[in-house]
Amino acid sequence: MRRVLTVLAATAALLPLAAPAGAATDYTPGQYTAGPKGGDASTYTEADPASGKVVIFQRNTRQAAAVHCIGDGPRATLVAAHPVTGPASSVVVNYADAFMTAHPVIDVLVTGSKSDWLGHGNAFGPKTNESGAVTIPLSKTPEVGETLTIQFGLQLHAGCLGHPTLLGLQGSRPVEGAQVMFTSVSVG
Repeated sequence: MRRVLTVLAATAALLPLAAPAGAATDYTPGQYTAGPKGGDASTYTEADPASGKVVIFQRNTRQAAAVHCIGDGPRATLVAAHPVTGPASSVVVNYADAFMTAHPVIDVLVTGSKSDWLGHGNAFGPKTNESGAVTIPLSKTPEVGETLTIQFGLQLHAGCLGHPTLLGLQGSRPVEGAQVMFTSVSVG
C-alpha cells in the first residue's frame, strides 16, 4: 500500500507539468523546415527556417502573353510539422515586421497525413512594418496519430507588363516584393 501511495504522490507531482487537454502547441523559428520555393530568372526567393524570415522579390521585364502573363512568380515557404496527439480545431500563423508591396500574399495551407486538405488562409499586401496573424479554422478534426503539415510563406503571381499593342490591359508594377518574419505557429 505504501508503494502505491508513493507512486500516486509522484504522479500527482507531475500533473501540473502536463499540458491540459486541448492546449495549444506552439512552433517557433528553429523548429521550422524549408518548404517549397520557386520562381524564374526575374525573381528572388529566400526562406530561412532558423530565423523565420521569408523574402520574395520580382523584377518585371516581361510582356503579357495573349492569354496570361508569362513566367513563374516567386514563392517561398516554411513548414511546421505537428504530430496530432489530441483534438485540434485551428491553426494560427503569427507574423511580424511585414513589408509588402500591393500584390504579394502571405499564404497558409494546412494538410493532414490522413485527413488530406484541412484549411487555407491568407493576408494581403500592402503592409509596412506590420504584425498580425492568419487564423485557419480546420474543416474537420484531424485523427490522433496523423501529422499536420502547416505550410506558410509568401507568393506572388506571374508578373507582366501591359502588352504595348492592347490599350487598357493592366500589368504588374515593374517591381514587387515582400519580407516577413514568421514568429510562431500555434495548433489548438
